[in-house]
Amino acid sequence: MREPPPLPRDFLEEVEAALRETATQLSGGGQRLVALEELALVCRRLGRELGRPVSVFDVLRSAGSDAERRRRHALVAMLREPL
Repeated sequence: MREPPPLPRDFLEEVEAALRETATQLSGGGQRLVALEELALVCRRLGRELGRPVSVFDVLRSAGSDAERRRRHALVAMLREPL
């Protein structure tokens, strides 16, 4: 089994790495690809607002509602589950 790479300091880097990996392995990963693209957009917007790299905690804390926080948590879980 492949050892996962260490997590980067900037959460956006982690999201974009997973996005690239998923795009190259498109074996039924369409839903994952859409979710990762959405998560990358959230990270980019939040990074611009904060003026610094974002963490997963920033992404979850910045959600405007409990429902949005749960949705983002599900996106993060999808990001981190093995392919």
